[in-house]
Amino acid sequence: MRGFALLTVLLFTSSLFLNGVHAEENSEPEGATLDVLTFTDECINDVNCNGERPLHFIEYFGADWCEPCKVLDNDLDDLIDNETFVMRHHPSPQDLSYNSYSYQRFNTMYRLLFLPSLIHNGDTLMTGTSQAQDLGEVMSNSTASFEGLNEVSIQNGTIEWNSTANGSVSIWRLGQVAHETEPYNHNDMVIGAMHFNASAGQGNISDLIQMNGTGLVVMLEKDGERKLTVTSQNPAMGFDLNEDESKNGSPEPVQTSTTFIAVATTVVLLLLLAPALLMWYSTVTTSTSALNEQE
Repeated sequence: MRGFALLTVLLFTSSLFLNGVHAEENSEPEGATLDVLTFTDECINDVNCNGERPLHFIEYFGADWCEPCKVLDNDLDDLIDNETFVMRHHPSPQDLSYNSYSYQRFNTMYRLLFLPSLIHNGDTLMTGTSQAQDLGEVMSNSTASFEGLNEVSIQNGTIEWNSTANGSVSIWRLGQVAHETEPYNHNDMVIGAMHFNASAGQGNISDLIQMNGTGLVVMLEKDGERKLTVTSQNPAMGFDLNEDESKNGSPEPVQTSTTFIAVATTVVLLLLLAPALLMWYSTVTTSTSALNEQE
């Protein structure tokens, strides 16, 4: 009986812990890109400036040392029109044009691993040049529309806005950056960023505007974990940014999964249960033998 009681207590404790872990995972809010507005420097200097709201907003994560990225660099330039905007990120510390805000977005918010990676409208992921070939299909099937920011104005280094949703307003400073080894420039590359609470309604972006850039991207985003969708049937092939960093002496970010913790804890609890199970089995066996002898 003593062994059975211990077994019951341990199983009950284990179930409580695992239920708590699953509840924590399920309760984490889901983030989203709600609105995007783009501004050229010419527009910013005009008191009557109104930002453009693209139908397709593509975030492109690449690197100058990434050979397949050279193909995408040129292909994406050909995609840009009145409905499509490409914001480029260099999240690799090995690039001279490395940007820490781009790295945080790559590693922490989107939880990406490979270069090159494309994200369409904040929710659809394409990894590698094979999946990037499906970008046109992703764009043609997209039904999303951006909204949430109203009356956005930029004057004297201050940006003001009205927001219909809670979350964060991110201001990205873009510039033209030369490729390290090839004779062409990256257009609309992230060179700086600032983040504000959407409820603030305004922010001082003088430091961003003073940078030698070409424009701004203003984004309204719902805070939380991003759950990206992969629609391409092509293999996801790319360079592991974290692996490449570790080979060159840079620290590799490590994220501990709550699922891993739950599994590890279950294994430990099962090991702890082993003596109780043996004791219970021994007691049952002894009792059965005694009854058989009495008969």
